[in-house]
Amino acid sequence: MTTHMTSEPTAVESAEAPSCWLSVIIPTHNRRELTLRAVNSILEQHHPRRIEIIVVDDGSTDGLADAIHQRYAANDSVRVITTAREYTNAARNTGFRASCGELVCFLDSDDLWLAHTLTVVEQIFAEHPELAFLSVEGSTLPSPTHPLISRVVSEDAPGWSHAGFHSAPLVHRSLTLDGPQRHATLLYGDYFPAIIRGDLFLLSGLIIRRDAIVRAGPFTEHFRFYNDWEFFARMCLQGVGGYIDYDGFRRDAGRGDQISRARPATAMPRRHVYILRTLARRFPARLAAYANLHKDALNDAQYWMARCLLHTHHRRFAKRLLMHCVRQRYKVARSLALLAVADFI
Repeated sequence: MTTHMTSEPTAVESAEAPSCWLSVIIPTHNRRELTLRAVNSILEQHHPRRIEIIVVDDGSTDGLADAIHQRYAANDSVRVITTAREYTNAARNTGFRASCGELVCFLDSDDLWLAHTLTVVEQIFAEHPELAFLSVEGSTLPSPTHPLISRVVSEDAPGWSHAGFHSAPLVHRSLTLDGPQRHATLLYGDYFPAIIRGDLFLLSGLIIRRDAIVRAGPFTEHFRFYNDWEFFARMCLQGVGGYIDYDGFRRDAGRGDQISRARPATAMPRRHVYILRTLARRFPARLAAYANLHKDALNDAQYWMARCLLHTHHRRFAKRLLMHCVRQRYKVARSLALLAVADFI
């Protein structure tokens, strides 16, 4: 049940014929009890189709691998891959290469699924076989330091509130479900025009077809902040996606060991610019259909990066970005106003 990995991770190679329905990949580092909770939340689904759970122990020193082995030694659907410390994205890629599922979920080790989630997921993919991915809704766990977010995907991910979200050609469909929540709305279609405006999803609530992951490419391993968003943007280019307002998972927000708590204010606009520029290089043929939307999103990202950089020692670069906005006729009045006061901020 335990596999030791010593070689350096490589890119995702191919979409081999899957031998199970769903692979749940859980990268983790020194989160023994939380990881056990996450694994239990999958095993408690009571789903008849074959599911595998792959825990990637990313250099833990808290006895995590031994705890998994002791608790699930008799369950051949749970296995552990131990690696040297290579960080989250490398662990995700390692887990994917070892997986066999037709569908894949990358579950964060401090999150968990609710009962009946897989029943609903199976129903949606059966009724909409064209979907390359499906996002379910969720909420945060109660915390004394963070207020409850009851719809953590659509209310907390910034792309949903961006004015450009409505440029995405999405279809609404009312559904009757087999789970405890009897009614929900499925929003499906081309999410790419929305994802290039801002992040839309959370990995713990996202179930993706294996071939879509292969076409999108592996997680970028040198990223520290907003690595999920960059992967989502590539994923949205691979086909039709769906979101259902079904309460399917819990997010443990506000933990001190979460990477998102350490990100600087400039991280989001910098990553946004990077995402848009690299998409154009990696997928030029597919981006041609979104040329105007892509250009507008890039101008918007550079404008917001300039605003953030004006309050740092990178003020000269901020002014260059604002001049670019003026030349592109994007938010000309605002850009000129910021340029006028740039040396006094």
